[in-house]
Amino acid sequence: MSRDSAESHRNFIAKHGLGSMTLLVDEKGKIAKIYDADHWLLPLSRRVYLIIDQKMNIIFRKDMGFALMPNQTETLIDEIDRNLK
Repeated sequence: MSRDSAESHRNFIAKHGLGSMTLLVDEKGKIAKIYDADHWLLPLSRRVYLIIDQKMNIIFRKDMGFALMPNQTETLIDEIDRNLK
C-alpha cells in the first residue's frame, strides 16, 4: 500500500511490467492504520511491505520503518513466486 496517487501506481506497474498485479492506493492513510503502518504523529506511513493472497491472508510482511527494502521489486517478486508454488 502506498499514499502515492493512483497515477503513480499505474506508472510503477507499467515501468516494471507488473500488469497482473494490483497495488493499493491509500492517499488518506486509512488502510495504513489497519495494518499498523501509520506514523503516530505525522501524516505519513511507515514503509511496510505486504503481500496479501486471494484469500486475504498476509503471506509476507516486512516493516522497514522509513527505509527502502534493498532490491525491493526483485525481493517482492521472488516472494510472490515462492508463495505461488
